[in-house]
Amino acid sequence: MKRRFSLLLLLVLFSTPSLRAESKAVTLDVDWASFLGRCDPLWNRMPSGYYEGPFAGNGLVGAVLFRDDLSTNSLAFEIGRTDVYDHRQGGNTKYERCRLPIGRALLTPSGTITGSTMRTDLWNAEIRGEITTDKGKINWRCFVPWGGEVIVVETTATGDESATAFTFRPQQGISARGKTRPEEHYAYKPNPPFTTGSENGIDVAVQPLLAGGDYATAWKTEDQGGGRKLFVIAVGNLTPREGSARDATDAVKEAFSKGIPSLEKPHREHWHAFYKPSFVTVPDPRIESFYWIQWYKLGSAMRPEGPMVDLMGPWYRDSVWTAYWQNLNTQLALYTVHTGNHADLGDVMCRWIERDRDILVSNCPPQWREDSALLGNPTGLTLSAPGPAKAKGGGYELIELPWLMQHCYLQYRHTMDETRMKESFYPLMRRTFNTYLHLITEGQDGLYHIPNAFSDEYGCAEDTSMNLALLRWGLTTLLEMNARYHLNDPLAPKWKDVLARLTPDPVDENTGIMIGKDTPFSKPHRHYSHLFSIFPLHTLTTENHPEKLQLMEQSIRHFIGLDGDNCMFKFTGASSLFAAIGKGDDALTQLQRALCIQPKGPTVTPNTLYSETGWPTFESPISAARNVLDMLIQSWGDTIRIFPACPSGWRDAAFDDLLAEGAFLVSAKREGGKTLFVRIKSLAGSPCRIRCDIDKTELLKEGKRLPVTAKNGVVELNLRKGEEAVLCKKGANPPLVITPLPVNPAKANAWGLH
Repeated sequence: MKRRFSLLLLLVLFSTPSLRAESKAVTLDVDWASFLGRCDPLWNRMPSGYYEGPFAGNGLVGAVLFRDDLSTNSLAFEIGRTDVYDHRQGGNTKYERCRLPIGRALLTPSGTITGSTMRTDLWNAEIRGEITTDKGKINWRCFVPWGGEVIVVETTATGDESATAFTFRPQQGISARGKTRPEEHYAYKPNPPFTTGSENGIDVAVQPLLAGGDYATAWKTEDQGGGRKLFVIAVGNLTPREGSARDATDAVKEAFSKGIPSLEKPHREHWHAFYKPSFVTVPDPRIESFYWIQWYKLGSAMRPEGPMVDLMGPWYRDSVWTAYWQNLNTQLALYTVHTGNHADLGDVMCRWIERDRDILVSNCPPQWREDSALLGNPTGLTLSAPGPAKAKGGGYELIELPWLMQHCYLQYRHTMDETRMKESFYPLMRRTFNTYLHLITEGQDGLYHIPNAFSDEYGCAEDTSMNLALLRWGLTTLLEMNARYHLNDPLAPKWKDVLARLTPDPVDENTGIMIGKDTPFSKPHRHYSHLFSIFPLHTLTTENHPEKLQLMEQSIRHFIGLDGDNCMFKFTGASSLFAAIGKGDDALTQLQRALCIQPKGPTVTPNTLYSETGWPTFESPISAARNVLDMLIQSWGDTIRIFPACPSGWRDAAFDDLLAEGAFLVSAKREGGKTLFVRIKSLAGSPCRIRCDIDKTELLKEGKRLPVTAKNGVVELNLRKGEEAVLCKKGANPPLVITPLPVNPAKANAWGLH
């Protein structure tokens, strides 16, 4: 059924890439300190471990805080740095090119701890707390100044707690895999022991590496009088060069030289600016709080010029997964950044791929290197992982690079950087999907087939739906780019032929989309790779294939219906899948399942980190933030969809300056179950198509109201670069103001330990 919409055009005729704040058609009215304050995690007792404690970071170094397990009267600061990796050649990546531990700083009072409270101040990106002992109290705060390598802790003691001490307990830099998987009996040679010493009053621990180079931790405590102490710790990493001790001690000296005010000011300025592009408010305070904590987590774990986040971020815990897993974990860690208007973080992955382009080529067999690129799994800090590897069952493992290249494409679509697409992303995509052309075979039916391949993490099959979806998306995208930019690619005829004759997705009438040929989805399975065509690729949609809605819904319900192999990303995946077909209530149900803290099994934890069989995986909670965005806005193909899967219970909701494909900033407000207005600003002058539920059409321009007709339920706008427009109902004049939804104070601050 066709719908009609209304259009109110305001404040256009701007040609600069961004409008001045005072010229924006829609006002965002937020007291940020108060708004984020209601989302702050709170603790009224001492956290007992990594999954309970508050965390802080600056995109490179960070700390998680909890009661130390060895010195139980101490508050431990587990120190981490994202790029502290071994770099040996050959051998098993999980042992030879893995993340390495650093150690713990310890705050130890004079008396015995009898109580503790803590708060993560999201707005100012710092942790504050109070420790009560039988001798007095210690008030403290911890922050990780933006852009540096140091962690700062301030304490103020009262009573008889003036002798509160800071120490550091280094941990030897060896792979945790041997401790966590001793049954593998891997012949691992440990790195040499760390050494300790001091330089000009600064203590330092140096960890040499067998492969060359080192990393080092430096720390210093200064008594500032009046019961106040300042503790600064820094982690230097010059690997593969030596000399990290000087780097770390210089960072400590610089921090003391600058002083707290000079460290604090740019830190707060950065964080205050960081939150504003991602504004969302929904009528569920627990979900709203979780959403904002994930942005704090992302901002703590990544910086635009820094390394890609791995499974732990700038924190550390012994784990079986101390590396980069490129078959889901890396991708999910980035799911939120584009729509959340942080393409600067999305660029981190793109630069990694561009930097290691030659390595991706060398990952191929020699006979493919002229036109292909490959990535195996897992990797260390470089993307060196030869392929095509074979999984148990003999099938090729192919998912990694094609899925990562979709991220690069999304980076292009949200920024519309045409030069980068033509000169960098397109050649890499071309090589990536050429790899499939070396493998596909033409069957007696005249169709192209993909040979035995691994469907993560289910098993192997011919014609895996996952790889069919990736190949179909990749070739379609290459052809679109080839046509758009008049590249005259000589491979275009081959791509068209493969697309025209690529075997259809295998389907079972009882269960829906299958894993592959002769392989139905018949056992519990957490990885939704066989449903890629629905999400995240959006090649099978209710818009281009409305007759297949039943198949899509059947496939998703069967996926979640087999109980077992449950984990957080299974439910967040189901939420985004349901949102992709417009099932908002189902999407919310799956998000709520993902956020259910359970006493046993894989579960989100009180501090919103995630434990799967005891091991941290950073990305799963981040994908839950993507679920929230998918309910409020979706952009794929050539259309922006406003509140496309808003749950029926979310009668009111709003967002401001989220980023849509085509490089559009979008704001919208929903009230009483209806969209009041939508504001769109073009950053690149791309064609603009909007789908929403406003049921009359009107254009206000130069004081006149003119009718505008929607075509097939979509309003088309012609916005030049820098122009903006507002859609609203005919004859309506809603206040163009977005404010946070009210929250019952009893339901605020839902996360932490209560």
